[in-house]
Amino acid sequence: MLQLKGVSKTYKNGVNALYDINLYVNQGEFVYIIGPTGSGKSTLIKLLDGEEIPTKGVVDVLGINVGKLKHSKVPLYRRNIGVVFQEYRLLERKTVFENIAFALEVINMPTVQIRKRVREVMNLVGLDDKGHSFPGELSGGQQQRVAIARAIANKPKILIADEPTGNLDPGKSDEIMSLLEKINREEGTTILMVTHDITLVNKHRKRTIALEAGHIVADMPEGGYFAHV
Repeated sequence: MLQLKGVSKTYKNGVNALYDINLYVNQGEFVYIIGPTGSGKSTLIKLLDGEEIPTKGVVDVLGINVGKLKHSKVPLYRRNIGVVFQEYRLLERKTVFENIAFALEVINMPTVQIRKRVREVMNLVGLDDKGHSFPGELSGGQQQRVAIARAIANKPKILIADEPTGNLDPGKSDEIMSLLEKINREEGTTILMVTHDITLVNKHRKRTIALEAGHIVADMPEGGYFAHV
């Protein structure tokens, strides 16, 4: 479902971000991507969502050679991928319901289907009673739940969670992890989670890929333990 074959990335300023990356992720997997700042995690995400193209090698997602996509085709391709960031990036003047619905309006989903799907994802993320609330009225954990609901609203095959617990305390981080596990289990969504939180990685153990200086230095199956990032 997701494969990188001999992928390297060098930016125009000469920075080498990734070296000869080979990686395969099966449909339905939950995978952590860890590593220190500058290890190549952000570049990896940008290659997967079509924001950057590889200097060498092939990025294949759902049978699509992402690096060969025409610029005009990238938005359509991105419908397969949901992204959640550390910053919630919600629309402050829209309610919770409207924030989630917006993700479906931009792909021209019929209104009746939008309302049905928004209710489904609000139930999934545990925000049934917050549809009329605005982001500023919610806690950080609740705002991240809205961001996750918006990211999975159109049923993407892959969810990329980029430091989704970075702004949350340990208790709220555990709640978000449980929610992501639920989405992985119930929606069948493949999840790639970038994180610095080694405590979380060791508590909720999954397959873990460690990057360092642009290289994959470890690919540990579920159940492994990491001493540090």
